[in-house]
Amino acid sequence: MTTSNSTNFNITRDQIISGALRLVGALALGETPTTDQVTESSEALNMLVKALQVDGMPLWAMKEYSVPLASSSTYEIGIGKTINIPKPLKVVQAYIHDSSTNVDVPMRIITRDEYNRLGNKTVTGTPIQLYYDVQREYGIMNIFPVPNSTAITNKTIRIVYQRPFEDFDASTDTPDFPQEWFEAIKYGLALRLAGEYAIPLEDRRQLMQEYGLIKSDASSFGTEEGSFYIVPRRD
Repeated sequence: MTTSNSTNFNITRDQIISGALRLVGALALGETPTTDQVTESSEALNMLVKALQVDGMPLWAMKEYSVPLASSSTYEIGIGKTINIPKPLKVVQAYIHDSSTNVDVPMRIITRDEYNRLGNKTVTGTPIQLYYDVQREYGIMNIFPVPNSTAITNKTIRIVYQRPFEDFDASTDTPDFPQEWFEAIKYGLALRLAGEYAIPLEDRRQLMQEYGLIKSDASSFGTEEGSFYIVPRRD
């Protein structure tokens, strides 16, 4: 038996759309979707991608970025902002990196309430706490205390964050997802198109069940594995 020795299978936006339209019976085998079908399905596909962002923090969507410090407690993050990267959905971890010693010190991620309760926010020193305020088009990273001259010279903040998924803009765009998500995306799009194509409710329920199972498998594969510890209670 001869295998392909290849693992680079990929799929384009329009192939996903054609597959979803076949699932809802709007397209027969070998048929090509109309321009209107592609336009409307592409809109639904991009809304699906944005909706998938709320499911959590898959390993493959986590990024790390080093933020240079300045004499400020707030830093805007987003395209065209002070930190010019796509807006993080969530900042899940942060630590101070000291370039003079090559030592990393974890920072505490705090809530809006905790940040508001801090006393004098103009105090200077080495930042030890971070509150990330996510806005519609950008985010604001708030740190405490304000970096002093030593911190500005020798230290940076490294953040670990969940990045947004990239859009499908062109017909040949491939998914910003690993291969195990391709089928889930196709079924998810079909489920969203089912209402527009007046698919009977019972068939929609079946499609929803199939999508749920496929998506669950893809989601569970993208979570981090680690040790689990149980500590006995001491009364």
